[in-house]
Amino acid sequence: MTVRLEFQTQDPEEIALATRYWAMNEDGGYLEKVSELVPFREVTQSGLIAKYVWTFCHAFDENQACRKCEGPILITSRTDVKKQFQLSEAPCEACSEILRLEELERRRVAEVELQNQLATRIDYMRTASISYADLTDDQCFILLAIDALITPRLAHGTFTEDDCEALAPWEGTSYLTRLFRGGVIFDDPEAARSGTYYLQDEKLQAIPSSLQFFLPADESLGRGAEALETITERQLTDSEAMTNLWLDYAVGDVLRYLMEQCRVYSHDLDYEDIEKIRATVRFGLHTYSVSQLWFIMWKVVRDAASLANREYYNRYKAAATIPNKIRKQIERAEKQGGIDRYWERPELHIAGSLGVAFLTLFEIDESTEGKQALAIFAQLSVQASTGEVHGVANNFMQGALSRNVSFWAMEQFAGLIRAGFDTNGALDELVRLNPETFSVAIS
Repeated sequence: MTVRLEFQTQDPEEIALATRYWAMNEDGGYLEKVSELVPFREVTQSGLIAKYVWTFCHAFDENQACRKCEGPILITSRTDVKKQFQLSEAPCEACSEILRLEELERRRVAEVELQNQLATRIDYMRTASISYADLTDDQCFILLAIDALITPRLAHGTFTEDDCEALAPWEGTSYLTRLFRGGVIFDDPEAARSGTYYLQDEKLQAIPSSLQFFLPADESLGRGAEALETITERQLTDSEAMTNLWLDYAVGDVLRYLMEQCRVYSHDLDYEDIEKIRATVRFGLHTYSVSQLWFIMWKVVRDAASLANREYYNRYKAAATIPNKIRKQIERAEKQGGIDRYWERPELHIAGSLGVAFLTLFEIDESTEGKQALAIFAQLSVQASTGEVHGVANNFMQGALSRNVSFWAMEQFAGLIRAGFDTNGALDELVRLNPETFSVAIS
């Protein structure tokens, strides 16, 4: 018999009943059927015998060893007995209790560490600040769009990822993530609900969708509406940053339309397909408008839907052709003089707060052709350069007038022009004059 019995009774009849219940032959078969053990006192149904025996007799299967202590496993019925030796799936009752207590202690220690790390982060966030003047143009533009969605919370309060979903038609929250990773937007642990933060490998982690974000104070101006105005009213001069931001937004606008069309025709695109399409669309947007590329998306998806109905094809195979079909359509447009059709923005397809900002500040939207949009952004650098030249010229002339050497300054400038310098170059050369030499020349 591989079952060891421990009795919690001295009643000879109960001991006899338990012994009969667990009695086995050499082959591991039970000597008596359960039905032969009833009636026993108040127990008249055979299905209740195992539960009744358990109340005064504990049985341990010596063919099952605890994975932790290697002791026998406590069993409650005949069906639990194993005929061959094996390790148990779960630890024994005693070891399970030890593990439970160890787990409780581990959680307690982890909670203490979590609270300590949260306290440190809270202290840091209370005094955190950044330089608004050092923000890039694209960061300022995104903040402008966020402010339009959640005002006045950007200046004074907190906001969530969901609040920024309407920034763009596609992956609107990715722009918030861009600011967060760039150290522009911070998270506020004090404002977040319980369970937002947790430890992983002893490092503080958080559930992104539960985070409460905020714009920290400016190093000089503090936090508030007036400080925020230095961001939202900033003159944008970085053509490269704004070009890339527009292309990111416009690519998403095209992909939003494509994915909706794929949903209508039950086409599934995997990650690699979407990345190929993203690159192709970005290339196409250097020439064509978003609305023209919507037409391309519509045509390609319909062609794929038609292909799916052909013999030897299915929707999976048809969907796999979409990335190459889009590229071929754009290549064909290059050869045939462009895309002569365009689609209007669907009713439920929002432009998003970024789209509104691009329209307001640059007068570009889904109907603006790519070449025109990029030319508008290229002018930002020209305007910035012109502004810098004007500033240098003003400073130079004010300095000459204050020292009463304006005639000499004009002679120097004219001489540089005759020597082959353009206006910008002549001004640069003048401001590079050695101060001591300049003083001698005007004395």
